[in-house]
Amino acid sequence: MIRLYTPESLNENIVFNPDEKQTHYLIHVMRLKDEDTILVFNGIDGEWSARIQYTGKKAIALQVQEQISVQEKLPSCILCPALIKKENMDLILQKATELGVTEIFPLITDRTVVRAFNFERAQSIIYEACEQCERTHIPILHQPQSIQNVINQFDNTVTLVHLAERKLQSDKLLPTMIPAFFIGPEGGFSERENDLLSRTENLCQIHLGKTILRAETAALAVISAWQFRLFE
Repeated sequence: MIRLYTPESLNENIVFNPDEKQTHYLIHVMRLKDEDTILVFNGIDGEWSARIQYTGKKAIALQVQEQISVQEKLPSCILCPALIKKENMDLILQKATELGVTEIFPLITDRTVVRAFNFERAQSIIYEACEQCERTHIPILHQPQSIQNVINQFDNTVTLVHLAERKLQSDKLLPTMIPAFFIGPEGGFSERENDLLSRTENLCQIHLGKTILRAETAALAVISAWQFRLFE
């Protein structure tokens, strides 16, 4: 069944209008008719069924009917990827959402080449990934910032995980940890940044094999390994 994200509060019998892009999708792409039912979620109130009501030739409203599932709670998993080329960054946002990441801190690093970041577009990619993969928990997306600024926001319950590509032996990651995976840009973190991470408390250093992975590959590989408990 079709799922849509909405910023509206959801409760029985609430009526709201989807945005212009969603309206076009429902009417012209999916060709839904009056009284058809879809699913809606907002990241707070769980998932609800909603009935389409045509209010004009090119306008619809959605009437919320009943709750299908309560709001899910996912275990914390934080991803801190350096900004890279737009299409590759899009891939990270989309697939990390599908893989269960709960918070994303884009990084501006010493070797970051592409520094432009369209926050609204990135948020839209996350919403669409949640729609596709049937998540109701929406990852928190932050504005790009430096490694030091991100580290300063974590308390001692968070374990910083440094993907050290030249390290031959990995530290042990435990299922009870709240990991924050730091992924470098093309060329990796600078010597200064590697030193900064190495001096941070609650740090684990891991590697993902003998080959040197692209930034987007490393991000998705480490999240997949964590979610499927391959580090145990």
